[in-house]
Amino acid sequence: MRTRLHSLALLLSLLLLAAPLAAAAPPSGGDSNTVSSSETWTEDAHMNGHVVVASGATLTVNANITMETGSSITVEDGGQLVVTNGALVSDDLNAGLMVNSMFATLTLNFGDLADDGVLQLKFNHAIDSNSKMDVSLGDETINASGQDMVQFDAPLNNTDLVVTFDSYYFTPTYVLWAKAIYGGGNTETLLAQDIEAADAPLYWFQSGFDIHAHGDLTVTSSTISGANIHCESLCQFDNAELVGSAPVEAASTSSVAVLNSIISGSRSDEDIILHGQAQITYTNSQGTGGTTDAWVRLLPQRSLSTNIPNGSLDIYDIGYKANDWNDLTDENGNIVFVESGATNEWKRMIEWMDGDGVVQQEDATITLSISSSWGTYSKTIDAPTTSEGSIELDLPYVAVTSVNPEANTAVANKSISGMVTVSNTGDADVAGVNIWCYNGDEIVETTQMVVSLAAGESKDVPFTWYMYEAGDASLTCKPLLPSALNGISDLVVDATGAESAIVTWEYQEEIEEFPLMIWIVAIAGFMGLALVIASQSRKVAEAKSYTAHEEASIEDDETPEADDDGAEDEEAEVEENAEADDEEVPEEMEEESTSSIYDLQAESED
Repeated sequence: MRTRLHSLALLLSLLLLAAPLAAAAPPSGGDSNTVSSSETWTEDAHMNGHVVVASGATLTVNANITMETGSSITVEDGGQLVVTNGALVSDDLNAGLMVNSMFATLTLNFGDLADDGVLQLKFNHAIDSNSKMDVSLGDETINASGQDMVQFDAPLNNTDLVVTFDSYYFTPTYVLWAKAIYGGGNTETLLAQDIEAADAPLYWFQSGFDIHAHGDLTVTSSTISGANIHCESLCQFDNAELVGSAPVEAASTSSVAVLNSIISGSRSDEDIILHGQAQITYTNSQGTGGTTDAWVRLLPQRSLSTNIPNGSLDIYDIGYKANDWNDLTDENGNIVFVESGATNEWKRMIEWMDGDGVVQQEDATITLSISSSWGTYSKTIDAPTTSEGSIELDLPYVAVTSVNPEANTAVANKSISGMVTVSNTGDADVAGVNIWCYNGDEIVETTQMVVSLAAGESKDVPFTWYMYEAGDASLTCKPLLPSALNGISDLVVDATGAESAIVTWEYQEEIEEFPLMIWIVAIAGFMGLALVIASQSRKVAEAKSYTAHEEASIEDDETPEADDDGAEDEEAEVEENAEADDEEVPEEMEEESTSSIYDLQAESED
């Protein structure tokens, strides 16, 4: 009995172990299932519903799974989805070939259906009736303006049908499918993704199902078609084909590897969008090509923090289109110079691989500057390749470190000299710094002090200080800050300044001997003048006496001609003396002298 019970228990255990393997299949009725332990799908199936791969679990797909529109697979952080030698294919693909250009060409071959038939091409909308859209097959050209479909008579006997487009129409226009009609109503359809095209990029209008990979996604030797793929961890595509499953959105935390793979038919202008600092390895692979980039790096926004409120920014060659503009930081020195949003997407692209497989990077610079009478301070940096960056300007820092008058006493209404020490301990030079001095809150009169300093330099500046009232006073000197730097005053100047020792100002005592000396000098001047006048008067008197004596001698002498030569010499000498005396004698004395001579002559005549 015990042997039978033991055998039965063993059989039940084996059946229970085998049960999960038998049930390893996708949901089909719109259910939501969680894969909490590793399982493998090995049978081709149709999935309608939602699957969550829990952390620590692995879902392996080794089969062809047709995905109902709206279905999803979510891989939690720590979980894994492995698709190997299998496929996840949307059952409702919606793609188109963009043909509104003069070079778009489609090549169609439906096989050997019939000798003749009809070829139809379906557009995604009716062409504007006023626009040009010429479609040609061989020698026949049809104007498609106003229509959403064109058709041609065509051979369907395994012949390549080459359709060309010539348009002057700027609305994106897509061919959704091509259909061959033959044999009284039989049809064969080629969807856009199955048509060979040149200069007609394949676009997918929406995805059929979602893959949200918070954990790892690995696709090896498999096909993913019509998926909307989000990666937040490792996403690796090795010898894989992604059809209508682009763009792959890669979060900043993700790492994407595309190895020996093909990506075709993106729903945007990029096959892979790397957000922020997402990593990528892209080798020996082929993308959609043409105007569709293999991958781009897109920042969520672009911002700067600086040490300059209301600072000027010159921004050059930003993003995919190398845009230029000017801007200002806010009152805190910060700025979001590219905001998030579809209209700013190109300005947020900093790196990309184009459709030809060439990797390119933005070559952008940002210059921050502020100008004042002290100088213009600026710095240019490469635009940050992260969503947040910073710029710090090198600035001066000016301070008066000491004020030293030459003495501690001074005379009111006079001046005293001294020396002010000014330093620049900042990282930039400064020019034309005015130093103002105060006694308390009052500006005092000093000689003008202007100084220029290199970074790290200190100078002594002489000054002269004037005071007009007696009393104790001290001198506080500080740099005069330009108004343009008011917003960063704490970064560039020590506004407290430095204070001198107290100087006592006194009125000077009046010196009494000073007026007496003036009187002495004046009296001495008058006495000197009196002596000069007396001397001149004496000379005139002597001249008068001599003249009278000579005239009297002539009258008494009865032989005046005895010595003419001698007399003439004496007379000339007397005349010369008289002329000299006339020049030196004052006017009043000259009048007196003349009167006396006349008196003498009158007496001689008598």
